[in-house]
Order: sequence, then structure tokens, then C-alpha cells
Amino acid sequence: METNKLSATKANLLKAKEELKLLSGGYEILDKKRKALMKAYDDKVKDRNSLNEEVNKTLADIKENFKRVLITLGETDLDSISRSVPIDNSLELTSSKFMQTEISKIEFEEVGLNLSYSFYETNVAFDLAILSFNTLRSKIFKLAELDTTITSLNNEISKTSKKVNSLEKVQIPKYKEIIKTISQSLEEKEREDFSKTKIVKENKIKKQKN
Repeated sequence: METNKLSATKANLLKAKEELKLLSGGYEILDKKRKALMKAYDDKVKDRNSLNEEVNKTLADIKENFKRVLITLGETDLDSISRSVPIDNSLELTSSKFMQTEISKIEFEEVGLNLSYSFYETNVAFDLAILSFNTLRSKIFKLAELDTTITSLNNEISKTSKKVNSLEKVQIPKYKEIIKTISQSLEEKEREDFSKTKIVKENKIKKQKN
């Protein structure tokens, strides 16, 4: 709709009102979407921050556990045993949609003690170290999943907010002003027509009296 070329007609007034109605409806939908995205974002950030604390604690546990392993087994034996641990190929990346936002999910197999090494070559300290590593593995994957989701939500919030702001501060006010301008012009024209009609009627009565 060419807003800069609109003439003050009832047809254009109806068109402007219909456009305003559509824009207002679009604004309500996008504003609800933005609020839903922001809530999801805040929830994920809380989850990420909480999990990050757990990861830091697990890292501290791993550091202590492997200090004991190095003391009891030695660096050479630890390096030799570590080479027997198989590569993890269970990882799979999937995604879903939330409010037109891609949400990533990392699928993987939970593991316990890895039996690829001989118990005769290791000790309890080594088993505890492996268990803490497996715990860290799960938490790191979940942390990566959350970070990716947070980034996606943040990008979508930014795009949605720009659209909401454009509607709220530019498009909707513009059409409200157009409606106001056309309405005032039509009212002024109606007053002028009424005055002209009144004058014509008065002149006609005067002629009839003469």
C-alpha cells in the first residue's frame, strides 16, 4: 500500500484500517513469540550455568584422581594403558524446532568402567579416574548442547525483536497517523459540504420568499 500517495477517501481509510489490524495482529503474535523465546533462553542459561559448576567440580575431581594414578602407576604405564581405550563413535547430532529455532541435541551412549584394559595392570585410583572422566564426558556433551541451543535462541530473539520493534515503533504508528490524517480530511470535507449545502438551502429559501 503506497502510503505516501494516499488520497483522503473512505476506501483508502478502510484499507488503512485493515492494514493496521493486520499489523497489530502480527505484532501480538511476534511479541508472544519473543517472550516465549526469552523464557526458553533464560531457562537454558540457568541450566548451562548450573551444569558449568558441575563440570568445574568434576574437572577438579579428575585432576586429583589422576595425580594419584601418576603416583601409583607412573606416566609410562598410564600412557600405555590409555592407548587401549577405544575411540567413542556413539555420538550423533539431531535437531528439532522450537518457535522456528533449531534446537540441537547430542545423542550418545552412557558408559561405565571401560573394560578394554586389564584389572591387573591398573588399580582403584585408575578406576576412579576413568569413572570421573566418563562423568565429565556426559556433562561436556550436555554443556555443548546447551551452548548451541542458547546461541540459536539468542539469534532468533534478536531477529524477532527487530521485527517487533519495527512494527511497534514504525509501521503501526505510521498507519495510525495515516488513519488520523485521512479521518481529519474527510471530517473537514464533510463540514465544508454541510456548510455549502446549508448556504445553498438558505439562498433557495430567500429566493422563494422574494
